[in-house]
Amino acid sequence: MGGKTDLERVVAYVPPEWKKELEAWAEADERSMSWLVAKLIDKALQERRKQADVVRH
Repeated sequence: MGGKTDLERVVAYVPPEWKKELEAWAEADERSMSWLVAKLIDKALQERRKQADVVRH
């Protein structure tokens, strides 16, 4: 696991209960926490872009 990547690192501080819940979710989906959080951020950014498009039109 791990290796060279062209991805950037982002550090965030979250409450312990969020971390535990995210870890359980990632484990249940057989994914890493990094992958799960990246997908959640991607989804949030897509929604934000959609909302920005609506405002612009």
